[in-house]
Amino acid sequence: MKAWILTAFYLSKDTWSRWLETPGALAARLLVCALLALLLLLAGALLQLGERTLAGRLGRMGGHTLIVTEAAPAGVDSFRPLGRVLAALGSDHTLLALRQVAVTARDGRGQECLVLAYDEESLPLLAPWFALAPAGENHLFTASIPSGLPVRLELDGADLSAITLPAPEWLQRFTGGRPALLLPAARAAEWLAAGWFETVRLSANDGADVRRLAAGLRSLLALEERTTAQLQSPEALLDELESLQHLQAGLRHGAGWIAGLIAALVFGSIAVLEYRQNRFTLALLRSFGAPAALLLLRYLLEAALLTVAAVLAARGLAGLLHAPLFGLAGFEAALLDRGRFDPYAWSETARGLAWLFIGALAGTLPVAFALRQPVGRVLQ
Repeated sequence: MKAWILTAFYLSKDTWSRWLETPGALAARLLVCALLALLLLLAGALLQLGERTLAGRLGRMGGHTLIVTEAAPAGVDSFRPLGRVLAALGSDHTLLALRQVAVTARDGRGQECLVLAYDEESLPLLAPWFALAPAGENHLFTASIPSGLPVRLELDGADLSAITLPAPEWLQRFTGGRPALLLPAARAAEWLAAGWFETVRLSANDGADVRRLAAGLRSLLALEERTTAQLQSPEALLDELESLQHLQAGLRHGAGWIAGLIAALVFGSIAVLEYRQNRFTLALLRSFGAPAALLLLRYLLEAALLTVAAVLAARGLAGLLHAPLFGLAGFEAALLDRGRFDPYAWSETARGLAWLFIGALAGTLPVAFALRQPVGRVLQ
């Protein structure tokens, strides 16, 4: 045991002396490893920021939402509302159908408000909002007037009272930000007889497949011969996001392999040169009973220590460059807030730089094979 301790002490002292005698070899390994780690970290951050940017676009557009629009002609009694047709798709989605009529309402300031009619299939989504107003009141959704206020409206020459309600984001997408008066279809029958423009919003429930919902919707529209209906689907963005995720995974593995190979070549070349300079000393140590595994462990620990030091330096530098570098690339400031999303978290760093660490350790393989040679052959 004492011999092992003395040998380990000698090897550590020899390593330290070698670093001082040949600082270029030490600097070469550190700089190459740090540069590779920095490139991997920045490339990984770029791919993740691109993915989150696309995911943000998808979320703003309604990543699990389908929008169907259709104009209904006047005087066609047999023309069923699109919302009733699409209600047959099942229960794995939430449906909201609103029919815009040709008349508009005006408030006391003269501002025009859209008039939208809804049927029973839309009540489950609208009911929580209607509950904010007293029963029996009309509902004016607006973002320009505080909610809960009574207002007087002029609708097709008649006065009408309504209670203001906050306009949710999904309704503002329907109205383009304009105030909207929502009425039951039965109360708007007179204006619906003149035709309407219907917008149906179908949101897939958690766990439901939006592509499957879109396929069912297309089949139902074809079966009902609703050829004028227009579908807006996030399928293209979903495909783009999945392609980006696959590309990111492929590039991560590919770049990791290349970085690991470069690290193995650099560490291996320097390790071979250092071994040749010290092979007689190492052979003498082996002749005195020092195991080859202990001698190899010195090279492994050195490679691991230098890699960890280079990765820590690269991670710190990447953190300093993150905001200014990707800010110049045009990414939103909110995405660059590392308090909300940190692409250099330890889990991400370990996953991205595992191949670099493996490559540095693999660079000691030539030394491992050299240490298998008989001691007498080395000392000849």
